Amino acid sequence: MKKDLDRLMKKMKIDAIFAEGSANRDTNMYYLLNGTNIFAYYIKKRGKPAYVVHTPIEREVARRTGHRLININRYDRPRILEKYRDRRKAEAHFVCMLLEDMKVRGNVIFYGDYPLHAGYNHLKLINKYNKKIKIYSGKTGIMAHARITKDDDEIRRIKRVRDGVVHAFNAMLKTARTCRVSNGWLMKGRKKKLLLGDLRETIRRELFVRKIIDSAGMIVAQGRDGGVPHSKGRDGQAVKLGQPIVFDIFPQEIGGGYFFDFTRTICFGYAPEPVKKLYNTVLRARDYACRLLKVGRSTRAVEYEICKYFEEEGHRTFLTDSKTQVGYCHSLGHGIGLNVHESPFFNLLKTNKDHIEPGMVFTIEPGLYYPEKGYGVRIEDVIYINKKGKVVNLTHYPRRLVIPV
Repeated sequence: MKKDLDRLMKKMKIDAIFAEGSANRDTNMYYLLNGTNIFAYYIKKRGKPAYVVHTPIEREVARRTGHRLININRYDRPRILEKYRDRRKAEAHFVCMLLEDMKVRGNVIFYGDYPLHAGYNHLKLINKYNKKIKIYSGKTGIMAHARITKDDDEIRRIKRVRDGVVHAFNAMLKTARTCRVSNGWLMKGRKKKLLLGDLRETIRRELFVRKIIDSAGMIVAQGRDGGVPHSKGRDGQAVKLGQPIVFDIFPQEIGGGYFFDFTRTICFGYAPEPVKKLYNTVLRARDYACRLLKVGRSTRAVEYEICKYFEEEGHRTFLTDSKTQVGYCHSLGHGIGLNVHESPFFNLLKTNKDHIEPGMVFTIEPGLYYPEKGYGVRIEDVIYINKKGKVVNLTHYPRRLVIPV
């Protein structure tokens, strides 16, 4: 959480944070600027209030950051750019000027939305021009540590996106259930079949009404396509009774805000017996995973237990086949926030050091995938570990396979 920044800076021996960029392109800047969509330089010394250096045209909007403000005109930036001619050198000298003006010394961690090569060169020049600082090069960044837990306002915003997803999904089901059935197909007109694209469009429209957008591209995948975990599905495919459809909806607030992540697998009309069996296996895995969630437990240990469960049920996992593309062939979950995928992560990697903490928000989304059999099943809920360490299901939506029509 943001309130932990000073504590984390002390723990990680960081004397100052310097970040630059546009909040609408960089989630770390969005986070530090409290959701204010401007270009800025953010400077915070340990134990001191943060400062934001902003452009004159954004001076009014910059007030929304809640930080102390400095107008960039104070530094006559155009003169600096003209003096050094080389844009890269000029930018580095300007950053050094800001750091010197703020009397920044010691270990500094830098953030920005530069391409890798440009960012590397930028830091090299800063290091060359300013000998009073040392560029932090620890194993992990402070932002990942801060953002891994959420405060009350962040939970409220995530819930608001959840409400929009639930509304949109229910609206889509209501629309589909008004369709006539003909020869095993849902019909949207006398001769026109209902398409997956129609379902997707209904969801997108209803999300937008709630000021939420499908910025990352939802999944509406039927039959075989649902058997490939991240297949988006085909809009031109007609909706067929008895065919499982995986709906994975992960929209965010308009303006680059918080995400939610929601997956349900449904069949309109009826479900074939093999699909029912697979669905119930996944549902038990989901419930088992939630029982395993305890503060202090490693996410790797939880992943291991779910792999063991699926293998005992006769399905391949990464536990015994690291390259499998069928069975349980993706991880159990991931954090959710300003990115749709962020810490903590659930996987079997030995480098995964994440442990469950109060304040974390993450998905639990077991699935089984068999494209050659023509189906896949995934069920996904968003879990919040509250301040008391209790497991709270933020999704709170029915898990039902068959939707009557």
